[in-house]
Amino acid sequence: MKEIKILLVDDHKMIRDGLRSIINFSHNMTIAGECSNGKEAINYLEKNSAEIDVILMDITMPEMNGIDATEIVVKLYPEINILALTMHAEEAYIIKMIKAGALGYVLKDSGSEKLIEGIKTVYRKEKFYSNEVSLKLINLLLGKGGAAKPTLSDRELEILKAISYGSTSKEIASKLFISPRTVESHRRNIVKKLNLKNTAELIKYAFHHGLVS
Repeated sequence: MKEIKILLVDDHKMIRDGLRSIINFSHNMTIAGECSNGKEAINYLEKNSAEIDVILMDITMPEMNGIDATEIVVKLYPEINILALTMHAEEAYIIKMIKAGALGYVLKDSGSEKLIEGIKTVYRKEKFYSNEVSLKLINLLLGKGGAAKPTLSDRELEILKAISYGSTSKEIASKLFISPRTVESHRRNIVKKLNLKNTAELIKYAFHHGLVS
């Protein structure tokens, strides 16, 4: 695998230092540059865009925020993939970053493994959302159309992802320390909540909406 070259864009040096330590410890990744806001990132890319594969983009920053910066980067440098890395779990921020062109959205409290997974995924030009973000997105979809609808729980989302990756009920049950019958019950509830007909439609739904990659 080619070494992934990353640009860090965050206004807190302590955060950048921590990210550098995590990424430098990982194989096939390197920090190619650092910027403290969106404006600095745009200026940096004017001379160094060919050296960057993935941008870790914070949202709330001085001079130019991550949403505005993402819109500009996507238009000028479509070959660069953006992963939002932020403390903002609010739906409005998530939707704005996705509409701006970010391929992924990870919360800063998600853990280093989730961050590395997110970097690798958006590098492949695939969507990636941490679990809490996935739940908010799917529940936004469920809530469209007026009357309140039931939402998926953390466990249901976990099972939805496992099903989409091809795991059997027995395998899921073993991993989650529950019975296969409980897995099947969750499966039926998920299909019903999403107003789908069967597992095949469930898998298609999950991939179409970027809930799995």
